[in-house]
Amino acid sequence: MENQQVIGLIEAFFQRKKEPVLEKTLKEALKMCGEKIAKSSESQELKDQAKALLDSIKPKEQSALEHQQQKYTQLLGLNYQNPVLLSDVKSDTTRSIMALDEKFTPNQWLVDAANKASGVVLDVTHIAKLTHSSAKASNFNALAFGVQQPQTLLVSTNAVEKLPIDFAYSTAEYAPIAEFLQLDCAGEILGKILCDDPSALRPYAQDNTQLQLWKEQFSLAFNEKTKSSHILAKQVYFPLTLATDYHLLTPLVSSSLAQVIYNRIWEARRKDTPVNKTRAEKTFSSETVSSFHRTAVLKATQTNHQNVSNLNGKRSGQLILLPAIPPQWQTQTKPPIHLKTLFNKQLAAQAREPLTELKNLLLAIKANKLSVNLQRKQLIRNHITDITDVLFDYAAQIQGLKQHIGWSQESQLPIHQQYWLDPLRPDEEFQTAKATLDWSSDVVIDFSKWINRQIKHKQLTLGTAHEKQWQKLFTPLLREFNALAEADSETRTMGEEV
Repeated sequence: MENQQVIGLIEAFFQRKKEPVLEKTLKEALKMCGEKIAKSSESQELKDQAKALLDSIKPKEQSALEHQQQKYTQLLGLNYQNPVLLSDVKSDTTRSIMALDEKFTPNQWLVDAANKASGVVLDVTHIAKLTHSSAKASNFNALAFGVQQPQTLLVSTNAVEKLPIDFAYSTAEYAPIAEFLQLDCAGEILGKILCDDPSALRPYAQDNTQLQLWKEQFSLAFNEKTKSSHILAKQVYFPLTLATDYHLLTPLVSSSLAQVIYNRIWEARRKDTPVNKTRAEKTFSSETVSSFHRTAVLKATQTNHQNVSNLNGKRSGQLILLPAIPPQWQTQTKPPIHLKTLFNKQLAAQAREPLTELKNLLLAIKANKLSVNLQRKQLIRNHITDITDVLFDYAAQIQGLKQHIGWSQESQLPIHQQYWLDPLRPDEEFQTAKATLDWSSDVVIDFSKWINRQIKHKQLTLGTAHEKQWQKLFTPLLREFNALAEADSETRTMGEEV
């Protein structure tokens, strides 16, 4: 890129940075003028003129700065009875504008920027502050080590053809310096051009000595003199051949790779993309839909995301994490062919909590010599209901093993439990007996004896009276469960026939 074109970009940069500050200065001056005029003894007609000027709306063809300048000039030009009314505001504003002009004098700005260039880190892919926002470790450009390494199953910066390059700074005050050095000059950043040949800055330098000094100072933004870690950075001891030798490694987060992941995920989730629109409308599309499930977000900063790095600011401080959890174990219910009874220790383990609560309640009643009033009866009933919920859930799973219908023919379970748990067994004799015998009463008895065994305690005397109490509470619950199971079975059968 020719030097004249580079100079044009630099001039435009200075103007772009100066205009918002100048606009803010004029806005503050206009506000102060309005307050002074409103409190003054000027005529109501002049006050109305001033208010109309202050409230005027910017025309479309006018820039915001031009509009503020026009309002300020016209406001000062009104015919005031007191000619010195706005003199102090005018003088303060003039001083502020002069200071602003001096600050953005190219030589002055470049001197200040060059002195602070060591606080800016450009052209990097890995940012130390993504580990901890106060970490002062060095940042790195992984591309400096080459990208032609063979790709493996490990996702790294080598997996991306073109990485977005990041930049950072020690404090937000240095952001304009980073922006200046990152100016795009026909595909190459300004900072690298100046490090190779600073002649584009010759119009602003006092002499060649200053020009060379700027080159050396700006080069510090690309090449730290010494690489260092920090107390807030993570460190890993990596063993070498000898037991006493190791490398001390500092893992760094790749902001560039994080940005690629962020862009791809959010692009895939945009509702206004053609493929997502067709999916929402349930119409055909030959394009492939990409979905990212169960992602998590790690916030690198809560506020001032750009203080960590430029790309972190664009991500609003978000690092999107993909799920790296092991597959969830799915328990598969199998027919209880080898069980001698359904009411065993395994079932007790599933119902441990309500069983324990029931036992503790009975112990408390006995220890405190309490009567079993209506409230305590309800508590006992609630605990029995919770226990039966566990039992019925397991029983429903076994009854639902449609692919194993008839499994009870090889079972060691008591026949009444077989009637209950294998209701669709294709055995005519079995079905006849199931329909005529009162097998549910035997299930109720099994349940009551099992309850007594599970809540057994040396301070509790559990006998026939307690069994009858459990039977009384369990019978209507079992009857309701069986009725619902039978109705569900008939509904399924009718659906299959249709």
